[in-house]
Order: sequence, then structure tokens, then C-alpha cells
Amino acid sequence: MMLATNKTWSVPCFHFFLLVSALGLVIPVLADERLDLLKSISAAGAPFLTLKMLDQAQPGIDQDLYEWILWEQERLAILAEWRQWDQLLIRIESLPDDIPDQFKQQAATYEARAYLELGQSVTARKVLREQLWQGFGQESSEYETWRRLVVESYIEDGRVDDARVAMLRFDQDFDSADLDWLLLRARVLIESGRYQQAIRLLRGRDEWQAHLTSIFASFRFGKIDKSELWRQVKLRSEAEGVGDEERASLWALGYYATREMSPVDRVAALESLFHGATRSPLKLFQLPVDLLWRAYVDYAELVGNRSELLLGDDEKWLELASSASKATPVKARALFAMLMLQSSSSEISNRAASGYMDTFAEVDENEHKLLENLFNHSKTFSNAHKIPAGIRYQLVDLALKSADIEEATRLMSGLNSVPPGTSRFDWQLRQSRVLVLGGRYQEGDRVLQGLISEYLEPDPQATDRILQVLFDLQTVGLHEQAITHFNHLLRLDLEPRRRREILYWIADSWRGQQKFEQAALLYLQSAMLPAPDSMDPWAQTARFNAAESLQAAGLIDDARRIYQALLAVTDDAARRSVLNHKVQQLWLTQAVQ
Repeated sequence: MMLATNKTWSVPCFHFFLLVSALGLVIPVLADERLDLLKSISAAGAPFLTLKMLDQAQPGIDQDLYEWILWEQERLAILAEWRQWDQLLIRIESLPDDIPDQFKQQAATYEARAYLELGQSVTARKVLREQLWQGFGQESSEYETWRRLVVESYIEDGRVDDARVAMLRFDQDFDSADLDWLLLRARVLIESGRYQQAIRLLRGRDEWQAHLTSIFASFRFGKIDKSELWRQVKLRSEAEGVGDEERASLWALGYYATREMSPVDRVAALESLFHGATRSPLKLFQLPVDLLWRAYVDYAELVGNRSELLLGDDEKWLELASSASKATPVKARALFAMLMLQSSSSEISNRAASGYMDTFAEVDENEHKLLENLFNHSKTFSNAHKIPAGIRYQLVDLALKSADIEEATRLMSGLNSVPPGTSRFDWQLRQSRVLVLGGRYQEGDRVLQGLISEYLEPDPQATDRILQVLFDLQTVGLHEQAITHFNHLLRLDLEPRRRREILYWIADSWRGQQKFEQAALLYLQSAMLPAPDSMDPWAQTARFNAAESLQAAGLIDDARRIYQALLAVTDDAARRSVLNHKVQQLWLTQAVQ
């Protein structure tokens, strides 16, 4: 824990300085270089950091309109790439009315795409028509894209004939053979039952997207047998060099093959699909996870009929599922899933949930994604309260491990009883942390208060875990509550090292409330707890923070004396430089006053 406090002494990270400088916050850099850097940061998996940097670096619209548009274009692109459709729409709606027409048209394209992705195809088409019917519509560089999106909107609405007419009109007006348009045309042809035309259209294309779409059309046309297609899917999915998007498309194709086969194959295809974090970029192969729930039930009913089980005899179904668990885990999952969905008993549902989880050798990243898809992204369990408690406890832990606080808070709502196999202490600690991090501060603090009031016999590991939640309180600015809980811990029989640390954390909270004199007093108490003249690393860090607090409180002479005392025992050149600079600052402050 001491290492965390030494951050005061650290030299600023050179790479961070370069980042801030490159963004124009310290030294000016060409706009295109800054944008390239931001694109790289976003591509590295940090889009929200990129957006914050955009907020800081983007010039004002009145300051430089051209530069502002460049930055705004990148913002919209990032939001679209990371599928932040609601935020994208909010941003577009807030754009000024007097921006140039070209950028306004680009924004309209993003807006229509966002509505399509959100399933609001009628609204998307309204946006597109407003652009297409304007006098300058055909002159816009976005015109061709708008026409394609109209086709897509009709398909999403199930208006296949309208989509086909719009597609034919597009082909009359444009000579386009790029992959995206070919795939959209093929989708329209497949949806309208014109499989041979789709096959001919994609003939000679080498891209995997075209290949799988053509195979799908051939299967629908009857040129490929379902068993052969299933065999090809399994073989190709195991091949080296297959990317995540292609693999997701393959398993979706496998589902289509297994719809007319055994339910166990259908479950296998869908579980493989929803084990992955990546979805297919092809709309034909974007399947809802509720299909897996349906497949589980179909398979379970088949197994139950073979075993001559009666619906409603839950104990018998549980017994059958438990006996199948180790030998045939897929069969067991199907039986447990059916009981979760159909049993009228919450006890049976929870036992089935536990059994479902036990079918996994371990809940690794793939299983985590499967559970997330099944319970968090399905209509079957759109209401978290419908998820069996045994599964919800697991999902809360998984959400915390992946730092998805919003999801953890949603799942935790209404879970008040201690889960089986978990101590009351562990459960309350987890509950309070989720509530605090999820913004439900009063509830989280109330749970924590109950936990700490019952914490009478301190254990080092348990105290560490309580402190982690208190740090969360400090992080969200609940310093008064944190101080109360820290003081309660100080009343316990703690080892001297722990008491020293807690005094330091209390000082942090006083400092966070800008009560610098109280903070300085506690930092010094922490430093001197072993002995009044202690100058070990912890004491030096505490004394440094005390001096900073004294300086902030206006007690300049006291601050100087502590800095000078630290100089007398510090050999490290970098730290001495920092201390000398601090002392010099104090002299200057007094000179000005």
C-alpha cells in the first residue's frame, strides 16, 4: 500500500508529456498529426479517452471553423466505429444550423446509419428523404450512400419488394461493383427468394464475405445439403487464419444448416457463436441470442420425451440434468436452461441456475461472453429481476472483473439475500462496492456502515478489502463518509503499521475537502507513529504531503521547515530537485506577500 502513496515523488511520465504536448495542450503541433495520434489511440481500444482528448484539443467553432470540422468529423467517426449510436445522435442534434452544407450532409449520413442500427428504420428513411428531396441532393458526395441506405431501410422493415425496386433504380443510376453494394444487393435477392441471381452476382469474388453469402444462397437454393454445410462450417471454423468476424459468420451459417437437424447441433452452433465477443458484419448472419434459449428448450424437450418425463415434475428433470452434467454438459445445460425458463418455483430455478454454471469446467473469457449474451443481451431476460439469483451473483462478479460497473449495478438491484456459499461479510462488501461505483452512494454507504459496525475482530486481509471500498468512497468524493468509517476502524485493535496507513488515508480525505490544517496534522501523525523522528520512506512521503497541505493553508514557515528537514535526509537527486523547487516557491510566495 505504501507504494501507492509515493506517487507524489514520481517524475511525470515522459510518454504522457508527449501525448499531452502532441494534442496541443503544451506545444503546438499540426492538426493532422494530432488527429492521427487520436485515431491511433482510438484504434488501440481507448475511444473514450480519445473523445476526452478531443474535447480538450478541438478549437472553438468561432475560432477556426475548418479545424473544428476536421475534429468533429473524427468525433463522429469514432462514435460510429464504437457503435455509440445514442451519443452520436445527441452530438448531431446539437450541431449548429449554420455549418457548411457538405459537413451537414455527412452528419445526415451518420444520423441515418445510427437510426438504422437502433432499429428505427422509418426515422432513418425520413432523414434520408429530407436529404434526397433537397434541390442539391443529387450533387452531394453523399447522394449514392443515401440511396443505398434507403434500400437497407426497406430490408430492415421487411419490405423486400420495395427494397428490390429501390435496388434496381440504384443500378440504373450508378455503375457500382464495390463489395458492400454487392453484398447488399445479394441480401435483397436472397430475402426475395432469388437465390440463383445472388449466386451469379457474387461469382468470381474472392472475399470471405462474398464466399459465405454465396454459400448461404446455394444452401437456400438446395445446391448444398444441410449435413454437408454443417460439416464445412465446423471444418472451416477450425482452420488457421480465420478471423473473428468470419468465424462468427460461419457459426451463424451453421445455425441455418442445423435448423433442420438435431437440436443438439443447433445448440452447438449457437453456443459457439455466442461464445465470441465479435459479431458478424453481415446482416444476414447477425442472429439474436434468444435463438439459443429456444434451442435449449427444443433439445431439453427431446431429451425429456425420450426419458418419458412429465412437464412440471421438476425434481425428475433436475435429477436427469445433474446425471448428464459431466458426461454430456451440452445436454445438461439444455435441461437446466428449460427449468430456469419454465419452472414456477424460484428454488428450482436457482438450483437449475447453479447446475447450469457447474456444467462449465471453468468460467473463462468465452464462458463469460456466453453468459453476458444470454442474460444481459436477450429479450428473454431483459429484466434483471427475472434472472435467477444464482446466476445474477455470478454475473455481478463477472461484470466487476471486466470493470462494467453500470451492468454490475443493474444486476445487483434487488439482490439483498446472501448467496449460498458466500459469507455475509463478503456479500455486503461486494454489494457496497457495486452500489458506490454505480453512483448509488447512500445505499452503498448504508450497507458499508452495517458491515463495519459488525466488524469487531480485525483480520489483515479483511481490513484490506474494507479499505478498498473506502478508497472508492474517496474517489467519488464522499470524504465525510470515508472519514467516519476510517475512524471506526481506528477504534479496533489494529497493528501499528495499519493504524499509520489509516491516519494517512484520513488525511487524504481532509485534504480532499480542502481542510488543509487537519490534513497536515494527520499526515504528521502518520509520519511520527513509530517515533517522533521517523524518516523511513513512508514517513518522508507523509511529511511531504503535510508540507504541501501547510503551504495550502498559508502556514509558509511550517511548510518550509518540513521541506528543509526532508532535504537533510534525502540523497536522491530528483527528489532533492523537487524539494529545492518547493522551498524556492515558498520564498517567492512570501516575497510577493
